[in-house]
Amino acid sequence: MPENTKSNNNVTSLPGTNSALSGGGFVRAVNDWLMERALDDTDIDAIVEGMVSRLVAAGIPIERVMVGFKTLHPLYEGVSYIWSKDEGRVERSLHLDVREKNPDWLDSPMKWMSDNDVTFMRRHLIGPGAILDFNVLQTFRKSGGTDYLALMTPFTTDRDSTLGTNRIFMTYMTRRPSGFTDEDLAILSSIQRRFAVSCKMRIMHEETKTILETYLGSDAGHRVRDGQIKLGDSTKTRAVIWFSDMRNSTSVAASVGDDAFLGEMNDFFAATAGAVLKHGGQVLRYIGDATLAIFPIREDEQDLEQACTAAVYAAAEAQLNIDQLNRQREETGLPAFDYGLGMHVGDVIYGNVGVPDRVDFTVIGQAANEAARIEQLTKQLGKRVLVSHQVAKFISCPTEEMGAFELHGTGLSLKLFAPDFTEACERIQLMQAGGSRLAIIRPYCRNP
Repeated sequence: MPENTKSNNNVTSLPGTNSALSGGGFVRAVNDWLMERALDDTDIDAIVEGMVSRLVAAGIPIERVMVGFKTLHPLYEGVSYIWSKDEGRVERSLHLDVREKNPDWLDSPMKWMSDNDVTFMRRHLIGPGAILDFNVLQTFRKSGGTDYLALMTPFTTDRDSTLGTNRIFMTYMTRRPSGFTDEDLAILSSIQRRFAVSCKMRIMHEETKTILETYLGSDAGHRVRDGQIKLGDSTKTRAVIWFSDMRNSTSVAASVGDDAFLGEMNDFFAATAGAVLKHGGQVLRYIGDATLAIFPIREDEQDLEQACTAAVYAAAEAQLNIDQLNRQREETGLPAFDYGLGMHVGDVIYGNVGVPDRVDFTVIGQAANEAARIEQLTKQLGKRVLVSHQVAKFISCPTEEMGAFELHGTGLSLKLFAPDFTEACERIQLMQAGGSRLAIIRPYCRNP
């Protein structure tokens, strides 16, 4: 049925809450438990599972529960948690294009409730009073459903932001022939706001985590959430350091224009920095069109070997990605991407710099500067990738020794090597063809 034919006349009025059970100790006990979960910052799937188990134990004949809301995430727009009696567990799903492009959302009770500011909707699925004005309700009836309840609780995310009001949706379905009783509906309505508060606390936690990890990276974001926010706070980490830079950014920008260049940079970063993330590295900073990343070394030399191997396979995959992009760009007349990449081993310092009321969480250290200087030599030596001897000692592919070079401005001379990624690229392509995610592959040969 078209959306504009749905009427508020089809909405069952909110039942009273004056029954002995809904007004008594059970609802208070569930609400108290929900508040404890909010204070404990419990995951939403655990909240749903715990709440449903209490409702079922009290005799409410629930067969299916869905909880859904918008989420602040660079990849996903919405998230839902579904518990079903058949499965006996909560399943979490992330959703793209929840609003404009998703037909399930466009023809859903939740969208209609949101558009019409309706917070309570009940639909009988069988019998003379059945109303099946949404496709999903017909699906539920075919699965044996007899009654359906949907609740919506709006809440403000940030009064000063353009994100506006978020909404927590919760739906219940039963297969009991007589459907939900008024007492069932009163109980479910009475706990909804406390449930929404518990969810909101977790949503805010997850959104804060997402923002920090999106802008700072997973490890740096974790450190900031743990309280490392004062000016001068710092932590030293030993790592394989990756510094890559787009070589021909000026010509690319000139060919596409300033407005389109941002999209070009994102394509480039997806190919290079995306490979770092895929192989377990951490992207620390984007510096113009350059990327500073690390593969942390947690413990001993064996961990150093694994970090070097991961970095090498990330570099090989970045090469594959760039080559594939360039084939596509050639077909559309766009200039090819090119880049330089330097890799080194050393210590970096996570630290807060700036002024007390405007701090930047950044990475400093001589080894990071040295990795950048190694990258600068890639153009001079005609190689896309150069690694220091500390990396070459452990990587799992053949290398060409380029000689010892003084790194500009450091007073340090390092022996540099150019890796040959032919075999590594072949192994990555084999894994991709098989539909498997590439794990960190142990070295299959060792450079002297």
